[in-house]
Amino acid sequence: MDVRLDVFSSGRFPRWGKGLKLGVGLLLGASLSACGDPDWQGTDWTKNYQDNFETQISARAALMPGSTDQAYQPSPDGTPNSPVAYHAPPMLSYEDHPLNENIAGSLELSDYVKAIQVAKLDPWISGPGPYTLFAIPNAALERLSTRWPGGLLAPANRGQLTHILGYTIAYGKWDEAALRKAIQRNHGRAIGLKTLYGDLLGVQLSPQTGELILENTAGQTNRLGSRSFPQSNGVLYFTQDTLLPVPVLKPASAGSKNGHR
Repeated sequence: MDVRLDVFSSGRFPRWGKGLKLGVGLLLGASLSACGDPDWQGTDWTKNYQDNFETQISARAALMPGSTDQAYQPSPDGTPNSPVAYHAPPMLSYEDHPLNENIAGSLELSDYVKAIQVAKLDPWISGPGPYTLFAIPNAALERLSTRWPGGLLAPANRGQLTHILGYTIAYGKWDEAALRKAIQRNHGRAIGLKTLYGDLLGVQLSPQTGELILENTAGQTNRLGSRSFPQSNGVLYFTQDTLLPVPVLKPASAGSKNGHR
């Protein structure tokens, strides 16, 4: 397993360290330029793509969550219609398929898939990895998108979109067992996963329920929506909401030409 862990200062529990404030949460584009592209300069994607024919075949598949039942709308005039036409199709995650193929088969992640393509991050999750993907469901991503003029997919907001989505992609293969073991080794304290642009994504256990919870350095949290789904190049999770990375801005006097890391 690719173990990329770091010390994570939780803003939610003072005894774990002092967190950062999220007052500059919407300035993600500024910090993105400082982060730079994550090692993809000069990468030959034709060699990076994970070929299914080279992947060990598995017959295992799991049913991914979805909310397509809410898409059914009765006819306004009461005319009978067929409920079969609105039946929620099974959305399966196949263990021998890479992340990009499995999320493309999820109706619940259709907005997330489109956003990943617009941000041009799909080559990462189609490669050998391993990566752990904390995918954002449609409703949560749509709510977040309204906070930007023109929506997150607008060309003017491309930097913010790329940084936000990069925060959902962590290096390594982190299923529930691996995360719980890492937290246990850290004496029950939060661990920090390195994400695509170097931001730390905290993972901790809820003191009340014992479930895994995501946290940024400002102490804001995000719950996972279901179990993890093993992929041929990593692990897939569905989250319940969105969680933004926190940019760290440095004073101009600190010697940073652009005022950020």
